[in-house]
Amino acid sequence: MMKRNISILLVLAFICGPIFIISQGYYNRYEYRRKRNEISFGGGASNYLGELGGRDMIGSNFLWDLEFAKTSYVGQFSYVYYAQSKVAIRTNLCYAKVSGDDALTNEYFRRNRNLNFESNIIEGSIMLEIHLKNERSGNRYNLRSPAGRYLGVRSSIGLGIYTFVGVGGFYYDPWGKSPNGQRYALKPLGTEGQGLPGGALAYSNFSGCIPLGFGVRKAFFGDAGIKVEASYRFTFTDYLDDVSTVYYNNDVLQQVHGESGSTMADPSLGATYIASGGNIATHTQTGMQRGDPSDNDGYLFAMVSVYKKFTNSAGGYNRSYKTQQRRRVKASF
Repeated sequence: MMKRNISILLVLAFICGPIFIISQGYYNRYEYRRKRNEISFGGGASNYLGELGGRDMIGSNFLWDLEFAKTSYVGQFSYVYYAQSKVAIRTNLCYAKVSGDDALTNEYFRRNRNLNFESNIIEGSIMLEIHLKNERSGNRYNLRSPAGRYLGVRSSIGLGIYTFVGVGGFYYDPWGKSPNGQRYALKPLGTEGQGLPGGALAYSNFSGCIPLGFGVRKAFFGDAGIKVEASYRFTFTDYLDDVSTVYYNNDVLQQVHGESGSTMADPSLGATYIASGGNIATHTQTGMQRGDPSDNDGYLFAMVSVYKKFTNSAGGYNRSYKTQQRRRVKASF
């Protein structure tokens, strides 16, 4: 399901991209040379997609399993370099918080599992931005294009549309709350038997990600403006929430990590069922499903940022640019 969503997004980008690019006029074609450098600051909402919490049903994937009650925050700083009018390289730094809680879902097995987590995320990435439609802020000289079209402020204000994809890395460190409200760092507790015979492999606090998203820009005064964007991070870990494989022997965890280890590995509500042979069993016995290792965790951001472009007023191009503008003014009389 997730792979199909990626494919659809990429296909739409490649189909729609050339249409927007071809439709742009002369006015914005070379403006980027004077304003190659841009920085932005912003913040917004973050959320997580993984094993914990989610909708009140099994089988929901991607955005259909989002738990809005666990929406948290994200802050971002970006530096953008325009290599071409519609192509830019962006470096990005984010600080965010994500969390999940089985207590928020009414799906029977998840709610009985009763796991929860919270983690701060520090992410750095580099992205390729494709500007499908450049924003316009007007022309303070009220000039006309070679075709006679008015380039004044009143008629040329417009929104910019862009999409981006990249690669990055992030740090995370999940922790959880026990039923009595005490906080524990989860990784040191080896909740799935990490480091023990037959247990899961130990995971790192660092992982890679693939940011993918789109945004809309609105310029003010030519050099500054705001942008609104939404993005998703496909990660290379299934342990963002400390949940991935099966339950480990809880008695062994208690011997190795104490009461806190066994409690955080299995704080379930104790629902039972009749197993083969008429025996009463729980859903959290050794070897039973705790997570889904076939589907990595992910997180998403929705942000509003303020950006500022820095004008390079030196160089031969700038003189040439002003000469072109003067010639257009004369030609209009």
